[in-house]
Amino acid sequence: MRKFIRKIKWLVLVCILQCAYTAYSQPMGFDQKYVDSITKRLPSYPNDSSKVNKLVVLTRMYLTFDPTVAIRYAKEGDNIAEKIGYREGKIDCLSQSAFCFSFIGEWAKATMDANEAIRLCENNYPEKLLLLYNIMFINSFTKEDKEDALNWLQKALHNPFFIAGNGLTKWPTYMQLGITYVALGKLDSATYYANILSQYLKKYPDVLPDLANNSYNLLGNIALAQKNYPEAIRYYHLASNNSLALSNAFHVSNQSDSAIYYALIYLQYGQTSKNNIAIHDASKILAAEYAKSNTQESNKYLQIYIDARDTLYDVEKQKQLELIKLNEQKSLYELQKKETANRNKYLLYSLFGVLVSSVIFSLLVWRNNRYKQRANLQLEAAFKHLKATQTQLIQSEKMASLGELTAGIAHEIQNPLNFVNNFSEVNKELIGEMNEEIEKGNYEEVKTIAKDIGENEAKINHHGKRAEAIVKGMLQHSRSSNGVKEPTNINALADEYIRLSYQGLRAKDKSFNAAMKTNFDENIGKLNVIPQDIGRVLLNLYNNAFYAVNEKQKAEGKVYEPIVSVSTKREGDKILISVTDNGNGIPQKVVDKIFQPFFTTKPTGQGTGLGLSLSYDIIKAHAGEIKVETKEGEGSVFSIILPLQNLA
Repeated sequence: MRKFIRKIKWLVLVCILQCAYTAYSQPMGFDQKYVDSITKRLPSYPNDSSKVNKLVVLTRMYLTFDPTVAIRYAKEGDNIAEKIGYREGKIDCLSQSAFCFSFIGEWAKATMDANEAIRLCENNYPEKLLLLYNIMFINSFTKEDKEDALNWLQKALHNPFFIAGNGLTKWPTYMQLGITYVALGKLDSATYYANILSQYLKKYPDVLPDLANNSYNLLGNIALAQKNYPEAIRYYHLASNNSLALSNAFHVSNQSDSAIYYALIYLQYGQTSKNNIAIHDASKILAAEYAKSNTQESNKYLQIYIDARDTLYDVEKQKQLELIKLNEQKSLYELQKKETANRNKYLLYSLFGVLVSSVIFSLLVWRNNRYKQRANLQLEAAFKHLKATQTQLIQSEKMASLGELTAGIAHEIQNPLNFVNNFSEVNKELIGEMNEEIEKGNYEEVKTIAKDIGENEAKINHHGKRAEAIVKGMLQHSRSSNGVKEPTNINALADEYIRLSYQGLRAKDKSFNAAMKTNFDENIGKLNVIPQDIGRVLLNLYNNAFYAVNEKQKAEGKVYEPIVSVSTKREGDKILISVTDNGNGIPQKVVDKIFQPFFTTKPTGQGTGLGLSLSYDIIKAHAGEIKVETKEGEGSVFSIILPLQNLA
C-alpha cells in the first residue's frame, strides 16, 4: 500500500496546487486584450493604491500561464505598496508571489514572502490570513514536510473567518485534509472529507469550476488508491483539464497509449508555464511508460525528469529552507545586540560626563523602575479584579438560569402540594369529628370516619410521592454537571425544558402567555450526551425565545400571537434540534457577534451576554455546532447540530 501511495503522491500535489488558492484569491483567466491595455498604460500610472491593485490583477492572470511574469508584477506591486504604506495591497502582493514561488518549487522564497504577509495581517485580515495558511500548507506539503503541513491546516481550522464561514469558505481546507489523508494512506479519513465535498457539490450547484474539479480529483484519487481504476478515470474525466491525473490512472492500470497521450499534454503545459513540478510529474510517467517499448525515448524523458528533480531539490534550496528560521533569529539577535550596544554607548558617554548628570540619570532610572513596578502591581491587581468579575458574571448567568429553572419546577409541583394541603385539612376536621363520635359511643360512625381518614392519607401519600418524583426528575438536570455522558432521551429533555422555561417566565410575569409547539422525531433514540449541559443550552435558547416574543407582544398587543416551537430531526449522520420564535429577530449587523462573550442585545442589567457564549462552548465540546437564522421583524431559528456518533 505504501508503495502505491508513493506512486500517486505527485498526483495529489497537483490537486493541492489547484485547490486552496481558488476560493479566496479568485484567480482570473488570461485576457490578452486586458493585459495589453494595462501593460501599455502601466508606466504612466501614479504610484498609488490603484496601481498596486492593477498589478495584483495582472499577477492573478499570469499565475499559471507564466509564473515568472506573475512574480515580477507581484514584486513591483509590493515595492510600491511598501513606499506608500498600503498594507492591504502589500499583503495581496506577497500572497501572490508566495503562491507563485510555491507553484514552481521555490519553497524558501515562498516561505519568506508568506511569513512577511502573515506578520502584516496580525488580527485585522482573517480572510487573507486563511489564504496564507492554505498557501503555507501547499508549500510544506509539496516539499514533503507533512507534519508542518498539518500544523498549517490546524491554524486554518481555528481561523475566525473559517469558523464563521459557510461551505464555500470551508471547502478548500476540507479539500486539503482529504488530500493529506490520501497521501498518508488513511483512506477512511479521506473518504469522510470527500463525502462532505460531495454534499457541497449538491448544495452549491453554481460553485467555482476549480472547486468542483478538485472535488472530483479527490474522489478520483481515493478510487485510484483503492485500485478502482474505472471509477478513478470516470471522476478524472468529470474534472476538466486534469491530464496528469488521467495519465497516472492509465499508467497504474497498464493502459500505456492513454497514459503517454495525457502525459505529453501535461508535459507541454509544464514547459510552457515553466512549472518544474508539472515537468517532473509528466516526464516521470513518460520515462516509465517508454521503458516498456522504446529505451531511447525512455532515456530522454528520464533525463528531463532528473533535471526537473535536481531543480526542485537542489542542495542550495534545501540550505535556504534550513537557513530561513536561523536568519530570522539572527536578525532579531542582531537588532537586540545593536540596541544594547547603542544603549551602552550612551550610558558610557554619560558616565564620563558631569558626575551630577550621572547621579541624576541613575535617580531617573531608579524612579522609572519604581514606577514600572507600581504600574505592574496595578495591572496585576486590575487583571485579578477582571478575572474575578468575569467569574462572578459567569456564576451570575448560571444562577439566573437556575432561578428560572427553579420557578418552573415550583409551578410543576404546586398542583400535588395543593392536594396534600387540602386532604391534610380535611383529615384534621375528620379527626375532630371522630373524637366527638367516640365520646358519644357511636363506633359505627367512628369506623366510617377512620376509613375516610385512611383513604385521604393514601391520597396524601400518592400526591407526596408525585411531588417527590417531579422534583427528582427535574432537579437532576439542574445539579452541577459531572462531565459524564449518558444515554439521554433528547425529545424528553427538549419537552421538559420548554415547559420549565415557560413556567419560569410566567412566575415572574403573570400577564405573559405564549403558544408552545413541539414536533419530535421519534426515530432519534437516545444520544450519549451530558444531559445537564445540553439542558442548560436548551433552557438558554428557550429563555431567549420567550423573551423575544414577550417583548414583541408588549409592543404589538393582542393582534400578535407569540409562538415558540421546538423540533428534532435526524438528518443523515446528524441530529438537528431547532428552537423557533416569531419575535422581532436579530439585527443583521450584530448576528456575527451574538456568540461572543459579554455581547447581548438585551437592555443594560437584563443580560450578562454569557448565555449564548457558554451554550456555544458546550455544543462544541459535544463535537457539534450551533447556528442561527434570523429575519429582522419576523423571528429567529437557533439550530443545534449533534453528530450521530453520539447515538447511544
